[in-house]
Amino acid sequence: MNLRYLLLMLALVLSGACMESMNIRNQADRLSMALDQYGADLRWGRYNQAYVYHINHDGVRPEVNLERLEDFSVTSFTPSGPVLNADATEAVVPIEIKYYEKQYAMLRTLKETQKWWFDAKTKSWFVESDFPFLK
Repeated sequence: MNLRYLLLMLALVLSGACMESMNIRNQADRLSMALDQYGADLRWGRYNQAYVYHINHDGVRPEVNLERLEDFSVTSFTPSGPVLNADATEAVVPIEIKYYEKQYAMLRTLKETQKWWFDAKTKSWFVESDFPFLK
């Protein structure tokens, strides 16, 4: 009887560990999908939709003149090597954005690091960093 109880407890502990591992993997996958969608929104000029991702933990959004962005065209958005914290609720993501100003047709590159965070209520990732400043 004691051995049976011990095996049951061991099974419960292992299943809990597996669930936590699956939860972290799920959140990492959600981050990857959010980065893909965010990049697509920037590349296709859907700046309003990309702006939706920008919100901090307090619910405050950065002020951005989205009309000014109509003068720019993003040609690529490349996130490289996101670093997640242990419970996959925050990530630091180095990004590179290649874009050009339509008036001058000069290709430029913006490199910066964005801080992303996971909202457990909505099961969504958001960017706490400012909206990329294209100049």
